[in-house]
Amino acid sequence: MKFKDYFSNNFETEDNHYLPSIRTRYYRNRVEEAKEAVVQYIKSIKGRVLDDNEQFNELLFEVPSFNCTVTFTAITPAEVSIDFNVVTFSLFPMGKGKKIIEEMYQYLDRMLQYKGVGLYKG
Repeated sequence: MKFKDYFSNNFETEDNHYLPSIRTRYYRNRVEEAKEAVVQYIKSIKGRVLDDNEQFNELLFEVPSFNCTVTFTAITPAEVSIDFNVVTFSLFPMGKGKKIIEEMYQYLDRMLQYKGVGLYKG
């Protein structure tokens, strides 16, 4: 992790991210199944869904310490990628956004059919 990341309140996943643990993950599931797994995770951490945008396959939720936008991209009808954009509410976050993303991916790896990380790098 870069030094500036310890003071950043915003972390976002992508296929080519320099941190392997927060690269885009791919699953052998439909978008609806992936969205349901994310909603279960939100309930487990006592979060609240603010917006469920069906048009763009995005889900916005918040808990008292952070908010997160989850983007689901259907690669094929039976394959989905999941990306996160986490914004923490802390004066000195110390990389908390990265830890939140890693925790969410660990949960989804157990709940969905994991396929791989950063499979379609540009």
